[in-house]
Amino acid sequence: MKEEKFNISYIVVRYLRDELSDSEQAILDHWLTEAGNAELFERLVNKQKLLDKSFEYDNDNPELAWKQISRQINNPFKPLKLLKYAAAILLPLMATFVVYKQLDVKNIEVSQETEIKIGEKSAIIYLSDGQQIDLKQDTTSLIRGENDLLIHRDSNILYVDDSMLATGSGNKMNKIVTPKGVEYQLTLSDGSKVWLNADSKLEFPSRFSTKERRVFVSGELYFDVAHNKEVPFVVESKLSELRVLGTEFNIRAYDNENTTVSTLVEGRVEVSNAYGESLRLEPGYEALVSNNRAGLESQKADIEAATAWKKGRFYFDNQGLKHIMEDLSRWYNVDVFYFNTEVRLKRFSVDVPRYQHIDEVLKLMEETGDVTFEVNKQTIIVK
Repeated sequence: MKEEKFNISYIVVRYLRDELSDSEQAILDHWLTEAGNAELFERLVNKQKLLDKSFEYDNDNPELAWKQISRQINNPFKPLKLLKYAAAILLPLMATFVVYKQLDVKNIEVSQETEIKIGEKSAIIYLSDGQQIDLKQDTTSLIRGENDLLIHRDSNILYVDDSMLATGSGNKMNKIVTPKGVEYQLTLSDGSKVWLNADSKLEFPSRFSTKERRVFVSGELYFDVAHNKEVPFVVESKLSELRVLGTEFNIRAYDNENTTVSTLVEGRVEVSNAYGESLRLEPGYEALVSNNRAGLESQKADIEAATAWKKGRFYFDNQGLKHIMEDLSRWYNVDVFYFNTEVRLKRFSVDVPRYQHIDEVLKLMEETGDVTFEVNKQTIIVK
């Protein structure tokens, strides 16, 4: 806690001196969103009027300033000059002390910090008739939509049932969303199983057409598609389209990532991009579609790494820290800030259960000596 207060006090003082780096500004901006911090910051900034004179002398040579003070300690005729040089050394330190003490008071008032929670099983359903069902709040086992679309819930799995659906109403779209910090599993009306990782979305029709079974996705999802050679299953994302008959694959298509990765576990799949190019994948390979260049690429896949989340694990093999922290951010619903850009390029190997406290994951990486973490409520600061 003391080190945390010192860091934010240091950042506030640098703000007062107009010396903030981009990363420090990001940390300050996030800190200001927390309850009570904006009001405290306003009080601290107002103190700048008392410190303006001291900042005028911050460019002085501190060693020279101290010598001047030493020579004039016993000179009663130059008190103003003495104060000038004293301000060069003491007032910036006083500013830090004032900020630190103010934060100390605030932290006493807010003694109960929010604990970072482990991800859980939940989702939000948006039905075509406008209903919104938050599965954390609604614990019913049967959800009835427009025209008698039924969704059953059993053991944290949803089952879409279109057997009672009115004729001609099958093309209406429904959506299941897993926000940060949650995951869920869904069985579609054709028997296809879908696992949604945190921060993901699946849009599906109330009833599939007789020509194709098309869904729309974003985030990361794992599919076990029911075989039907007469009706292809199509998965559409922001950059790619997958067409399958019956197979298992993982697709990673987060909106804030530049590449969509489709990893084939078994069966056959055809991947195409917005330019009409396509390729067929063999099991154990993955297709990469980038939004900053045309073309499709395929490469040998690390199946264990691609599907670890579905099996309840974090598995990273010599992976970049930025990628690792993005996955941790989604699962634990935390924000991540970097003190410098270089640390994001560090690479780590991690293999741990997902259903454990985030401290266990962070400690493993800290033990390498290449990175340190500070946890402030729902924010992780990386150094």
